[in-house]
Amino acid sequence: MPSHKNFQRDEVKNIKNTDVFKRPAEIITSKKATQDKEERIIEWCTFYRRNIHRFVEHYFGIKLHFMQKIWIYLMSISDSFVAICSRAVGKTWLLAVFACARAVLYPRSKIVAVASTKDQAGVLVGDKITSLMNDHPNLAREISNITTNMNKWQVDFHNGSVITIVASKDSSRGKCLPINIAIY
Repeated sequence: MPSHKNFQRDEVKNIKNTDVFKRPAEIITSKKATQDKEERIIEWCTFYRRNIHRFVEHYFGIKLHFMQKIWIYLMSISDSFVAICSRAVGKTWLLAVFACARAVLYPRSKIVAVASTKDQAGVLVGDKITSLMNDHPNLAREISNITTNMNKWQVDFHNGSVITIVASKDSSRGKCLPINIAIY
């Protein structure tokens, strides 16, 4: 005589089967998926914070030379970094890349670029970051607003980070925040 067991779905019949190919796939709940996603985000964020040069290459899509990778890595792990270089090495461009990467990886960070004049430091925002933003869409997606005028040079990010440009004067002392980039 037929019973209801003959009319069960295969998934229900084979739920305790030891054969992996007959046993149904495990259903992942949305809560577990959310926890897994959060753990992966934390792991990637930790990896990229320890290897900012890889973040620049992977996420921004900026191709770096070996020397530039070393510079960015050293800037990220040390409290003070000094590079004495000749002209046309790309110091300002590399500082712009590092400042943007730091602003994206550390939400709500305040980065201050200091130079002898505001115009000289404004090159960082006016030329370098703007051209990087135009060439690399992932960086452009992270930036919410760029202000470039004689009174204020500033880059605002969606995560609350800000890159501000100030002149090296006595009146600028209150604006010096935890992460300072000096251009001389």
